[in-house]
Amino acid sequence: MSIAEAVLEPRAAASATVSGGPTTAEMQAELRRVIESKDFPATARNRAFLQYVVEREMSGEGESVSAYAVATAVFGRSELFNSLLDPIVRIEAGKLRRDLETYYLKSGRRNPLRITIPRGAYRPRFELADGKAADAPDQSAALSSDPRAELQRLLESKDFPATERNRNFLKFVVEKELSGHDGRIEPYEIGTKVFGRPETFDPINDPIVRIEAGKLRRDLETYYLKEGRRNPLRIELPKGGYRPKFVAA
Repeated sequence: MSIAEAVLEPRAAASATVSGGPTTAEMQAELRRVIESKDFPATARNRAFLQYVVEREMSGEGESVSAYAVATAVFGRSELFNSLLDPIVRIEAGKLRRDLETYYLKSGRRNPLRITIPRGAYRPRFELADGKAADAPDQSAALSSDPRAELQRLLESKDFPATERNRNFLKFVVEKELSGHDGRIEPYEIGTKVFGRPETFDPINDPIVRIEAGKLRRDLETYYLKEGRRNPLRIELPKGGYRPKFVAA
């Protein structure tokens, strides 16, 4: 059976519920809502990751969820797996946390329950939504639609989750575009000027730029779903290239 086929296959779960917390049925229903949603961008493997840790929690085994358990049960690693030498679980957990955040900013924003995986562990938490969140007053009319001003808003925002290196990545490509550059922005230039790669850098053998561009696109999406949702201008990094676009909202 493939990972995709295994996701959502019913499994036994304990009926006990933490006092004051959601019931097992509520947790199962929320897991299904997340996994079946088109707004949950996780891969089939990370959907299986989420299902595994949630079902372990529901069965009363949440405390025993470890990187080793996830690696061998979900990612097909052998009994010799060593999390210090193979960071697969830590890396994919980071992606899964981001995918959950994206889902709850989109179609899951009004769900009665939320699943989170706190940093530093793999045991999920179930949070009851209060349903009282209100949108902030619309202040978009006071914001400048100048691309440089939009770049500054992004770089200063706490809701833009990019690393310092990827903030420099965004700044580099935006400033290059605004300087009148005509044509492609090459991964070689980004690799050497932003990521400190040597002159011998080969983007085919070292995919650092492609990988970080994917993260940067996700970080931009997160920002524009949060604080930047009413900004008069959006900065996008279309797939397949590194030349930014400025899109009027």
